[in-house]
Amino acid sequence: MIRVMAKDPYQSHLDGLRERRNRKDPDLSLGFMVGQFKREVQKPYEQLGELATIWGDLVPQELVEHTRLMGLTRGVLRVAVDSSGRLYELDRLLRSGVFDELVSRHRGKAVRRVELKIGRL
Repeated sequence: MIRVMAKDPYQSHLDGLRERRNRKDPDLSLGFMVGQFKREVQKPYEQLGELATIWGDLVPQELVEHTRLMGLTRGVLRVAVDSSGRLYELDRLLRSGVFDELVSRHRGKAVRRVELKIGRL
């Protein structure tokens, strides 16, 4: 014959208190960052990837090598250029119709203007 001992009601009460009042183990996963990663890294990368392809098709290769697309925020495409001479040349090229072609070929967020800055590549 097997005896089953009834659990002490006081012990059950204490076990319940321990479950509710003890601190849970901290969540050490990075799952909370998934949305932030998609918003801040993945989407801009995809947008700039498409823009980089169009940029490479429209701008002469000798200028493309000296530029870097920095980002697209609120319709402003920021481009870093390594020297003032190339910045001037690129500005003239954009004003001569390349900007309009870039806007018409890009399917993502609207590009309203291009901001050129001298910067490190």
